[in-house]
Amino acid sequence: MKKGVLQLKKEDFYPAIGLVALLWLLFFLQQIGFFQACYGVIPWRIAGIKDIFLSPLFHGSLDHLSSNTLPLFFLSVLLFLFYKKQAYTVLIGGWILSGMLLWLLPDFNFLKHQIHSCHIGASGLIYMLATFLCFSGIFSRQVLLILVSLLVVLLYGGLIYAIFPYLVEDDVSWQGHLLGAGVGFFYAYQLNKKRRKKA
Repeated sequence: MKKGVLQLKKEDFYPAIGLVALLWLLFFLQQIGFFQACYGVIPWRIAGIKDIFLSPLFHGSLDHLSSNTLPLFFLSVLLFLFYKKQAYTVLIGGWILSGMLLWLLPDFNFLKHQIHSCHIGASGLIYMLATFLCFSGIFSRQVLLILVSLLVVLLYGGLIYAIFPYLVEDDVSWQGHLLGAGVGFFYAYQLNKKRRKKA
């Protein structure tokens, strides 16, 4: 193909396939009793620090996992197709940073109900990827990437309501959604800084 034309390679799909397959494998192991503890982020609790790395991999129910599977797969594919050089930085860095911020955030559920929160699931990661893809395309000023941004907004723009605490149920981690979105915006801004300076 000519330079500048999008080249689809099967290798670009491997990270998304591997990530989703890992989620389903761990869920199966949960169901047969292999994992019994909460592997979610527990704010301000030392025991919850290790789960900054683990929490996106675990889900509370089949519906929870099913609802996250397709968005996570699709957004991960877009990331590795259109941002090959930045993909692992965004995915791994965003994963860890959003988890750390979630751990540092006060436990609002405990303040309200005296029950510690245990944040699990890949939805924060989904919000991070969606926000990165949306704003990175805009910041890049490249037509193809702007079209990717518009596609993400069209398909997942409705996710924005779940970053507000009064619009979601108590068992939904609006904090994880909000921080994931913030981290996605941060990476979109930072990784396009050099391009903006040249413009």
